[in-house]
Amino acid sequence: MAQNYRKLAERLRARISSGEFAKAGKLPTEDQLIEEYQTTRYSVRNAIALLAEAGDVFPVRGSGVFVRENRGADYLSVGITRGISSEYPNRSVTSIVYELALIRADAELARRMHCEEGSQAWKVVRLRQVDGHPLAYETAWYLKEFVPFINEQIAEGSLFAYARNDLGLNFGYVDKVLYAGKLDAVSAKILGLQEGDPALYLDDDSFLTNGRLFNSSHIAYHYENTRFFTMTSMK
Repeated sequence: MAQNYRKLAERLRARISSGEFAKAGKLPTEDQLIEEYQTTRYSVRNAIALLAEAGDVFPVRGSGVFVRENRGADYLSVGITRGISSEYPNRSVTSIVYELALIRADAELARRMHCEEGSQAWKVVRLRQVDGHPLAYETAWYLKEFVPFINEQIAEGSLFAYARNDLGLNFGYVDKVLYAGKLDAVSAKILGLQEGDPALYLDDDSFLTNGRLFNSSHIAYHYENTRFFTMTSMK
């Protein structure tokens, strides 16, 4: 059921990005979407909730669900995690894998990933690119308990989609820490910048619906090629 509403959200977002609803300014009604997609009210409402959380639409009680003004396709959402490929639906998102290894957690990694020291984890180091331009240099760890296998072909694609769609993991929430810093020599070279240049860093820990942490990441974003977006309540 969860996959149904997520897929519906993706299809509606693609239609929004294409400008299909620009003239009307809002989505079809719940009943119209239920009939069109032969789905349930639960799926429609949860799909719309995902779109609203990402800032793509905003519901107005008694009036419908309105489409947000197009901000362009070059923002990363802070308030929702759906993978870089989903954030840039009409762009070419590629990865260059620099390291892929099955390691055992040392004391520091075990503390971060809430696992036993010596637990097996996949370490993936890669450069994420959008339309051939460097976006992010990422080091990520995935506990083998939840992600039993990763190869280079998988690592070159969307690990987010692989974990959700292929492995069937039920995502719960993500803790994110966003901060500014300066690039070291390795990160700067890979991102095409200079050592000491500014960077936007993101440390995130991803949890399943059962509360278990399965993935941690440390990401350095190219300061010239990355912009973030979030929509907040004024309550």
